[in-house]
Amino acid sequence: MQGIEIKNLSYTYSKKTPYEKLALDDVSLSINEGDFIGILGHTGSGKSTLILHINALIKAQTGSVKVMDIDLTQKRPKPDLKRLRTEVGMVFQYPEHQLFDDTIEKDIGFGPKNLKLPADEIKQRVRESMELVGLDYNDFKDRSPFDLSGGQKRRVAIAGVIAMRPKILILDEPTAGLDPEGKEHILTLITRLKAEISPTVIVISHDIDEITRFATRLIVFNKAKIAFDIPMTELFKHEKELVAMGLEVPLAVRVARSLRSKGIELEGNITTPHDLENAVVDYYNKKHFDDKLNSPTNSVSITSNIKNNASGENLSIAYSDNSSATPNDNTISEKEVLR
Repeated sequence: MQGIEIKNLSYTYSKKTPYEKLALDDVSLSINEGDFIGILGHTGSGKSTLILHINALIKAQTGSVKVMDIDLTQKRPKPDLKRLRTEVGMVFQYPEHQLFDDTIEKDIGFGPKNLKLPADEIKQRVRESMELVGLDYNDFKDRSPFDLSGGQKRRVAIAGVIAMRPKILILDEPTAGLDPEGKEHILTLITRLKAEISPTVIVISHDIDEITRFATRLIVFNKAKIAFDIPMTELFKHEKELVAMGLEVPLAVRVARSLRSKGIELEGNITTPHDLENAVVDYYNKKHFDDKLNSPTNSVSITSNIKNNASGENLSIAYSDNSSATPNDNTISEKEVLR
């Protein structure tokens, strides 16, 4: 089922002034229910302007925008914006700046209260949303949101959005400004929200490694246009285009390319750390463990890990027979393979 349909959308800020800037140039896009979309692009490329149209925070100048069955460009009858903002949840960059109430429970319950839901249902939604983002209801409900850490504030802000039970969830730079632990909490939460609350998720980020962790489809904006719109599995085919636009290529793609240039022939289309992990394990098994694996008395199951440390991204492989190795029996760091 189609969730969002955008046709020939263009938008210019500050028209007919010295500050005129074209933000969207004849953009057409379809997003289906259940899609997990990653939108990538430089600052000013048009990606944030696009999502503001989806929630009718900007009115289309030319073209059309349809969300679910709500036509946002029709004149009469006017589009049902209240229903739209119930169906589409928007988490802005640094959403914690929008916290305002004196307790966490009141802040999260603000949206459901405006829907005039019964008090019991509002309380239930607040409780469920808090638990979902990892905040214990009894421990946090009466605390001020302004006394929390940055990561906790962001989780409160996200809980306020998902308390509305949106079918489409849009997040703009959801990990911006967070420490590594806070980023990991949010990235894990996004995957859970798609499974339990919002079937369609759109994430805007400048970090392609974050997007490749969960998105199944990538849309890249460049100079107010969609440069390409592809399944994530085809990302490795567009390395040159990404570099030409000044965007980073995912670490897994760069590591795979460098390993291949050193004669380590990894198989498959490698886009994510998981793809790279599997390819390295398969290569090492074929190269070094054929005899061991084929022996009926010494058969082992293989697992692997891609580990981060303070000096860079390292690959390591651990085997269930307590041996460990990496390709060529050395730990390969990003710095080494990219030299």
